Amino acid sequence: MYRIMLLLIFAASFIYASQDAIGTTSIPINNMVVMIDAGHGGRDNGAIGTVGTYEDEINVKIALKLRKLIEQSGGVALMIREDDTGLYDETKRTGRKIEDLRKRQKLFSESEADIIISIHLNYFPEGQYYGAQTFYKEGDNKSKKLAELIQKEFLEVIDRGNNRTIKPKSDVYLFKGNDIPGALVECGFLSNPEEERLLAQDHYQERLAWSIFSGIVKYFEYEAKAARPPQTGMEK
Repeated sequence: MYRIMLLLIFAASFIYASQDAIGTTSIPINNMVVMIDAGHGGRDNGAIGTVGTYEDEINVKIALKLRKLIEQSGGVALMIREDDTGLYDETKRTGRKIEDLRKRQKLFSESEADIIISIHLNYFPEGQYYGAQTFYKEGDNKSKKLAELIQKEFLEVIDRGNNRTIKPKSDVYLFKGNDIPGALVECGFLSNPEEERLLAQDHYQERLAWSIFSGIVKYFEYEAKAARPPQTGMEK
């Protein structure tokens, strides 16, 4: 009974007041390790929105909110960065981007994480495109399942009209040099003025983090069920 009450309290604490009801979960991700990569940072701002919103700043805000959800559910969150810094030598004039990517890749490989989530924002020259989209390691079924479940939560929580689907990627540093299931999440388009406005809002960032978190929880639940021995019909 005590455990049930704890789970109910946990679930109730993440119901947000909005036009769309945000689903909750009562399954914590006990002791699972999630490495969270907030893309870009430091001198590398990533994409810049139509009114000057920096991608790297939004990425880390969403990442920190995701970490909070994971830790409050009993999971372990490893952060690539927690503030506006990059993973390179500031004294260098060239090669910062390559150094940053190599250090991230090294951290991924050495992390022993159960999954990796890389958080980014999208940008196209045209301003009409919008919506979150999740990418996964090409040829890796676990990464594909993780991406599917996260994308499904984006549709349920953020925008049921989002017709973007998951896509495989083979050229992303996140997916190289390790066998850890991973998803690269583009949380929206800074090139779309309306979506840029939303992405800068704390409440919208909370909903994005919750969508990613819910997808992660459902992925771990799926993996746990898949690992169970098949029923023989002899169980009591």
